[in-house]
Amino acid sequence: MDDFYDTDVGVQTSDILVLPSTFLGTLWKELQSVGSDKARSILFNCGHTVGKSLSANYIEMGTEDLDMVLNQAWAEAGLGHLFVLDTNEEHIVVKLENLLEIGIIGSEHNCDFTGGCLTGVLEGLLQQPYSVVEEMVGEETRLFKFDKK
Repeated sequence: MDDFYDTDVGVQTSDILVLPSTFLGTLWKELQSVGSDKARSILFNCGHTVGKSLSANYIEMGTEDLDMVLNQAWAEAGLGHLFVLDTNEEHIVVKLENLLEIGIIGSEHNCDFTGGCLTGVLEGLLQQPYSVVEEMVGEETRLFKFDKK
């Protein structure tokens, strides 16, 4: 598929369609009608799919400098600023600031799309499953801890 840009749809790069924030907001509002737990799961799974696809663009870079690879992949996603605090493959910790998702759903909610996206990127790069825990550090900041399953 040729790369293209369409302001009404989003940006297409490789196999990733980066949708405008208004779409994520609409998805969030619509999912609230199905119940909080299901909405969170759906948002996580959507993010996970995006993250797995995104990782395919970086798999050839290897994982020796996981910090650099994660930062490049996350910059392409455009969902916020990422700071890798621990890159041990058994336990990875990242801090995120200025998250697009917080601006859309509010700081009182979990960032399930973001957590899913990061999990998908990690699993795609490292070829192993991870569990994730999100900690609300501040109004604009989240800490995600990933443990190898």
